[in-house]
Amino acid sequence: MKRKIFLDILLAVLTGLLVLCFQQDEQRNNTSQLNRNGLSENSLLINHSKKMAVTPLIKSLAASKLTDFQIQFIAKNNPNFSYVYAKGKTNENLPVLSGRTFNSNDYQSEVPFVVLGKNQATNTYKPQSQMYYQYQQNYLAVIGTVGTSRTSAINDHVFISLSPEQPDQNLLTSSFRIVYDPVTINNSQTKQVLKLFQASKATRLIDNSTVKRERQGWFERSGILLTQVILIFTFMVILTWALVYLILVSGRRFNLGGFLRDQLTLKLLGEIALHLLLSTVIGLLVGWQIFRVSQLPVVAGLIGIFDALSLIISYLYMNNSRHYAKLKTAAQILYQEQKKE
Repeated sequence: MKRKIFLDILLAVLTGLLVLCFQQDEQRNNTSQLNRNGLSENSLLINHSKKMAVTPLIKSLAASKLTDFQIQFIAKNNPNFSYVYAKGKTNENLPVLSGRTFNSNDYQSEVPFVVLGKNQATNTYKPQSQMYYQYQQNYLAVIGTVGTSRTSAINDHVFISLSPEQPDQNLLTSSFRIVYDPVTINNSQTKQVLKLFQASKATRLIDNSTVKRERQGWFERSGILLTQVILIFTFMVILTWALVYLILVSGRRFNLGGFLRDQLTLKLLGEIALHLLLSTVIGLLVGWQIFRVSQLPVVAGLIGIFDALSLIISYLYMNNSRHYAKLKTAAQILYQEQKKE
């Protein structure tokens, strides 16, 4: 029994390590994007914009046919501070630690909301359950915190939502670097944005080499993850085989009583399933609580496939293995002897 529990613990630990590997892969691939406030490789810097009030611009953007974009107004005197407005879908991919990021309702609200980098959480006021961030003379509700365990600019950033319904805050475009981030680059829409901002041109926020690297396929970007996954599943296969063997050997000591052949198979298969599912599910849940990976469905799918294949192979082994065939024969003989008595 102790050996089975030990194997269960090892399986749970390996499952947790699998979650960690996916988190590290996300961080490796997202570090560049996080260091530029979550803006994607499509981002365009609006250059030589005329000095204009921000509030009328947001109203014009809201009323226009433009959609599926995000615009950040990044303070020139503080690169860790941004006003954000978005419409439709966005490329936003911030690692949420608590709460949430902005949604479409926030961009239509009469009051601004705040999303903070985790290092900024110490600068908040929390009278009860709601956290507030003091900006100028106002206390703004914090709806979420974002960040990563690595050193990243996102950990120190402050995002404040903009909306056409908000009162004029006397913001001027000359105080900001303006970045337009469309889901897909469309020259016609870019020209409309430039016209609204009365700007001369838009240039890429990042260089071509960075764009090329971030647009690589999954295999090119995640070769390290693939190697780690293969190694972890190799160890999990070894541990699972040891667990199955222990369960089958312990079957010899069952009080077989009136078990039929199929009932014995189901009982042992059920015990294998119990150990497998408990250890992998616990490892998955604990790993997700600690590492907060965004690809949890992918990890859960891999674990589910592993558990299902392990049970299928165990079933085939029990029906075709000589070792197990002897166990079933012994069960049948004992049943026949008990029936005669």
